[in-house]
Amino acid sequence: MTGVVLVTHGTHGDVLPFVGLGRVLRERGHRVELLTHAPFEAVARRAGLEFTAIDTERDYERYLADTPMLLGAGMDRWRRFYDAIGLFDQIAYECEVLKARHVPGETVFVGRHTTAVSTLFAGEALGVPVAWVAVTPVQYMSERPAVHMYRETMADRLDTVRATLGLGPVGDWGAWFTSAGLHLGLWPDWFDRAGIAAPARARLTGAPYGDDTFADPVPPEAERLLERGAVIVTGGTGRMIHERFYPAAVAACAEAGVPALVVARHRDLVPDRLPEDVAWFPHLPFHRVMARARAVLHHGGIGTVVRAVAAGVPQVLLAHGFDRSDNGMRLARLGLGSWLPERRWTTGEIVPLLRAALADDGYAARVAPYEQSAQPGLRAAAQAVEELLES
Repeated sequence: MTGVVLVTHGTHGDVLPFVGLGRVLRERGHRVELLTHAPFEAVARRAGLEFTAIDTERDYERYLADTPMLLGAGMDRWRRFYDAIGLFDQIAYECEVLKARHVPGETVFVGRHTTAVSTLFAGEALGVPVAWVAVTPVQYMSERPAVHMYRETMADRLDTVRATLGLGPVGDWGAWFTSAGLHLGLWPDWFDRAGIAAPARARLTGAPYGDDTFADPVPPEAERLLERGAVIVTGGTGRMIHERFYPAAVAACAEAGVPALVVARHRDLVPDRLPEDVAWFPHLPFHRVMARARAVLHHGGIGTVVRAVAAGVPQVLLAHGFDRSDNGMRLARLGLGSWLPERRWTTGEIVPLLRAALADDGYAARVAPYEQSAQPGLRAAAQAVEELLES
């Protein structure tokens, strides 16, 4: 039995794909452990995974509260973020856990692209094969800036962590950053072709889903609004969202006279007073309700993009941030959605796009060729991880 240790960081869109991958690997006979934020323990154990928390629930909320600084300008913001949250100590802790889990010849490390540097460090020190998993195309598009960031702003602290493993300083950060034995991209080929393509070393295995791990019932108020033809409004599960997103989206729904389910983990991001037939929910089982919505008005996260395509639901994106804007451009090129940058978030521009999506009689035909290929690809990802150990 192979031991697979998964390491990831971020919000639901970063963690749940790893839960899903871990579940598939466990079903294929492997022992799987997930290292990530404390609030994901229940969902990981429900999927049959072993679990080690890299923080506490309170630390995780603090982490989320500080992520908006990453939307600013300047490479030094990443160093400030790492220092503020104690992420260098967290990397060192992850390396110690990975060392403890290592069984020679029977272990694979799987880490989230860009942030799970512990998997590359520990893999190098122990001779363990490593897979780096990207959850959005922008992670490949941003590799050169990321290499520059690590080399110019973080090398001192990262090399200190390496020294605890008996490793010397990184000499060539570009080569180190691409040194994993396997590079996986968790999105469909058609989404890749709609923009800057992933590098040749990347193996695209299709869309991941982890939201089906939630078995929560659909609240009665959500059922009522869905019956009235509601749209879903969501900015994801974190705080890395422009402060104008929810006010602009709610105002547009009110102006268009459309019922809405506003899904946001943090209530304080949403306007205190909501219009009639607009209700807030901390979470909803999207795998059960997305296909019943008339449209999705969202922030542009790739998980929401692909889930909505799989559900055959029109999309309007209010995209702030490079990755979300890139997702919006890809979707628009395919004729599967529209998007607006933050400077154009006015009811005068959002409402026409929302109404056009609701009235788009040809959308079902356009989205049909993509719906099936938007289905989960985690079995292919699990197979690739297995091949890594055998190679």
